[in-house]
Amino acid sequence: MFRLCAVLVIITAVSFALVGVFQMRMLISTMSEAEKKQSEVIKDNSQSSMMTVVEDSLIRSAVQGAELSDDEFRILQHDIRQLASQTGDIFEHPDNYSEINVEQPKKENGGEYMLQLLISKEDDLNDQQSLTMIRKLANLGPIMAESLRDNENNAVDSYISLPSGLTLAMDKMSDRKFEENGSIRLYDPTTRDWYKGAVRNKDIYFTPAIHSYFYDYTEVVYGMPVYHDGELCAVIEGSVKLDTIQQGISEIRLGESGFSILVSADGQLVASPRKTGELAMDHELSRDIRETDNPSIKKLLDAALDLETGFVEVTIDGEDYYAAYAPLDTLGWTQMMFVSKLDLEKSTDDLLNELDETSRSTLKTYDSSFQKSLLITIIVFLLLLVIAFAAALFFARKLVTPINVMTGRIRDIEGDNMHFEVEDIYRTGDEIEILAEAFGDISDQLRTYIDEITHISAEKERMASEMNVARKIQSSMLPSIFPAFPERDEFDLFACMIPAKEVGGDFYDYFFLDQDHLAIIIGDVSGKGISSALFMVMTKHIIQSHIMLQGEKITEALSSINAMLLKDNAANMFVTVWIGILTISTGHISFVNAGHEYAALCRKGEKFTVEKDIHGPPVAVTPRAVFKENELILQPGDTLYLYTDGVTEAINTDEEMYGRERMLDTLNQDIERTPKELDEAVRANIEVFVGEADTFDDTTTLCIRYNGTREMKGEN
Repeated sequence: MFRLCAVLVIITAVSFALVGVFQMRMLISTMSEAEKKQSEVIKDNSQSSMMTVVEDSLIRSAVQGAELSDDEFRILQHDIRQLASQTGDIFEHPDNYSEINVEQPKKENGGEYMLQLLISKEDDLNDQQSLTMIRKLANLGPIMAESLRDNENNAVDSYISLPSGLTLAMDKMSDRKFEENGSIRLYDPTTRDWYKGAVRNKDIYFTPAIHSYFYDYTEVVYGMPVYHDGELCAVIEGSVKLDTIQQGISEIRLGESGFSILVSADGQLVASPRKTGELAMDHELSRDIRETDNPSIKKLLDAALDLETGFVEVTIDGEDYYAAYAPLDTLGWTQMMFVSKLDLEKSTDDLLNELDETSRSTLKTYDSSFQKSLLITIIVFLLLLVIAFAAALFFARKLVTPINVMTGRIRDIEGDNMHFEVEDIYRTGDEIEILAEAFGDISDQLRTYIDEITHISAEKERMASEMNVARKIQSSMLPSIFPAFPERDEFDLFACMIPAKEVGGDFYDYFFLDQDHLAIIIGDVSGKGISSALFMVMTKHIIQSHIMLQGEKITEALSSINAMLLKDNAANMFVTVWIGILTISTGHISFVNAGHEYAALCRKGEKFTVEKDIHGPPVAVTPRAVFKENELILQPGDTLYLYTDGVTEAINTDEEMYGRERMLDTLNQDIERTPKELDEAVRANIEVFVGEADTFDDTTTLCIRYNGTREMKGEN
């Protein structure tokens, strides 16, 4: 019996020991498989997610970078068109403007924005006709200075040059226009590239990057021709320092080795932070990087210079990069962003290596501990044969049960289920607890990584939602319920404002002064974005209160409005506005046009035409502004269509402007349509014309049809 019991105890002890060894080896094998599977899942998901995030983020960064680089040129382009419009008005209505004396440059005026007279030859000072026009154009000095101050980091100067060679210049560098002998340098604008290019294109023209004639830096110069009665009467000039753009491009850092460059349409490397290598900056701007021997750079340039947006892999100076590119629509240039492939993959590789090292360390520690435990078990078994059965059973229950549970949990870790929870069954106080805690730490790290990605996505959605709320608040400040006055059948009115960005600077309004007088207002604030929206709200409130107070005395009201908006106007913003008072019983409209677009009028049974009126300067430009009143008699069935320059200056992908003629053609397709239907037809036609091109100006319209009173129509 003793031998039988001993044999049974020995067999049982050995069996449990073998089972323990087998379970331990299975655990080690299972852990190795789980580690391998976990690494593969993390690597596959990380690489796939990383490539998706890299491509999307890099393209978005390139587009945003290009838009930021291009924004100043868009604003300057808008400002130069405004200046060209005001210049054209002076040539068309010279009697409406007084003469302001303009002197030649003086050294002591250096550092201050000053109007100066530049001549191309000595006898220009005898050309009295041109000098008279220069003195009238000097009324635009505040507008020219304001546009430069708004863009002081980029904009350099603003010129208005006559074909005779005389130039009205606004800048703060009067002291740099002198020869070494102290004489004033002659300046012939008709020989400059910006002048000839603008005349040749008959529209705005941007030069390549060139060295300044007057100043010691590199710049991009642009010109805009102004015509009167089909004849060239002036060319508007402005210039932008490349130093600021180059500095901004150099400060863009993506990772440790990422960078951004700017390339012109003809392959000129305009800005690059690289000092050596295949994309090194040539400060003489003479380098055409299309002549490179690197085939991957050539492939990138072929795609990018077609003004497309895209993402490619490229090798630069022997190092692999991801590259994204996006066009600058205004100039036809391209901005490219590069990020090192090694930088992006480093974080994923570090995470995988850390997981691998943790797993290997845990397995090594557990294997070493297992060997020691096995040796101790054998020694204790030989010395204490009597209690071997109980000891074997105890160790089997202590080791095998939690290991089996852990093995099952580890096998469940795959795909999206990366969570491992340390349960009470693992609280054994030995290597099993250490192993369980190691898996728990790895699981927590993965969950933290996923939570961070989720938080970033939620924050982006929150910012987009707040801008949308701002747009809705601004839109709610404009009257938007139509028909506007359903109880009044003497007229039918419809208006609409769509901002180019989340918020805009255009506005409209209409309200009764009394039962027989209706005020109609439409305006366009200079600039874009939040600042313009705030100035718009203030302007709309001031105009409404003054018109309600002074009634039909529009010119007096507008003079008061002009003085109020000039007061404490630190941003030097201004507004073009059309204000009219309709006498409902007679159809008589008295109105003032302060630098705004001409209205389109359709007499009953005829076509829409644009009739030029007496223009005044925009509001908040100068305290000496003089506003003149216009008159118009509407007959029953006549329709008046008001609009901002965002309608006529909408640009398609071919850089063509929508223009006044297309608007009139669309209105005249069916003049019997209601005001709302007429406006919807124009907006639909603009949308088709613009296509995929970006909209950079607000579009605001107001259409009113005069039906007349019952007495006028012969009704009782």
